[in-house]
Amino acid sequence: MLIDARNVTKAFGAFRAVDDASVSVEEGDILGLIGPNGAGKSTFFNCLTGDLPVTSGSVSFAGADVTRLPPEARAKLGLARTFQVPLTFESMSVLDNATIGALLRHHTAREARAKARDVLQRVGLGHVTDAPARSLGTPGRKRLEIARALASEPKALLLDEAMAGLTPTEVRDAIELVRRIHGDGITIVIVEHIMEVIVSLAQRVVVFHQGREIARGTPREVTSDPKVIEAYLGRRKVRHA
Repeated sequence: MLIDARNVTKAFGAFRAVDDASVSVEEGDILGLIGPNGAGKSTFFNCLTGDLPVTSGSVSFAGADVTRLPPEARAKLGLARTFQVPLTFESMSVLDNATIGALLRHHTAREARAKARDVLQRVGLGHVTDAPARSLGTPGRKRLEIARALASEPKALLLDEAMAGLTPTEVRDAIELVRRIHGDGITIVIVEHIMEVIVSLAQRVVVFHQGREIARGTPREVTSDPKVIEAYLGRRKVRHA
């Protein structure tokens, strides 16, 4: 088991944003985590990465208990992530942004920059390495975040709405990028509102509603589940790829 979250609860006062959630991810998985706004998906994500401490429950990664470890320590073990709103260093170059991720594994600037150039090429940003990050549009910033995460050489990559705000063509390109990343042997966990992305990519899906899991299974199984249709999709079913 690569990621194993057991009975995770995250409370803000009396409000439980995540309520006794258990999710496991095998090495090589592409797991989708879906649900309506306010379902607790991103909060659960933050509990996995250490950006939020759990109120109760446990999280293990690659066999190690990481429940109380900070994000940096989890990243060193091989857990990388992106954010809903891309976090880039605006005045720094695209290359320098990616190099920050590479410095987690490579302790000389030369090695780190070489790794950064490699991942930027892989995500389609090899032609803008010297440009400032602020010059990138939304698709470019999202790819830059993915590049910075990949530069840390992760075992698992957690994508938090990495395709939000993209055009249909950009979404298709991003789906192909995720497939290539997975093909390189990296386990993927996706929080995403675009159901076509989940149906196209995910091998398994977990559905959250009001902080609790209400369904799990293949994309076809969960998008046909009456509880999911009512809570998340309304009465509209998604066309299966």
